[in-house]
Amino acid sequence: MFNGIIRGDPVPFKEKVIPMISDYLTEINYENREKIISLIEQNPSVGQNPLEELIEYYCRKFNIFRLFNFIDQRGQKIFKIILYYE
Repeated sequence: MFNGIIRGDPVPFKEKVIPMISDYLTEINYENREKIISLIEQNPSVGQNPLEELIEYYCRKFNIFRLFNFIDQRGQKIFKIILYYE
């Protein structure tokens, strides 16, 4: 799912991302978790901003590593990030 988010692939927001945000807010003991989740459900664009922080958190929690890949294509460098488990 994280690789899909990084690539910009569509990810089922309500089914995948909202539960992860909710779990994250629960684990960090965020006081107004229900209000934040409700706000994000009503306006999904609000949930796009913390995705990088969410990815960083779950990468640390589950020992997910990032592989940075530079691809030279027609003289242009393309920066790709691939997440993988050890």
